[in-house]
Amino acid sequence: MQRSLIIGLLTALILVIFALRNAHEVAINFLWGDPLKGSLSLILLVTIIIGVILGIIFSYPSILKQKKKVSENKKEVEKLNTILADYKKEYGLNQKAREKEESENKKESNSDTEK
Repeated sequence: MQRSLIIGLLTALILVIFALRNAHEVAINFLWGDPLKGSLSLILLVTIIIGVILGIIFSYPSILKQKKKVSENKKEVEKLNTILADYKKEYGLNQKAREKEESENKKESNSDTEK
């Protein structure tokens, strides 16, 4: 918590210093209309915010696709785990049955050799 607070305060301080040092008024000319005038730091900040928003918008379909794939993979893992559990149960029961038969056979063979 303290680390993120310190990092946030340092970032804010750097941004304030940047804004104060770049307070020059600039004009941006688009293909149409009058030029947009504002301080350099404000125009850069708005440009960065617009870039982040566009990045999120354009990456959203990919994020949804990855979430869907993760969900499908989790279902597949659950299915395979149930199959594995069934095999373990079956093998465990068969193993116990074999061990029981072997112990009975040993008892019978021991009783036959004693007679």
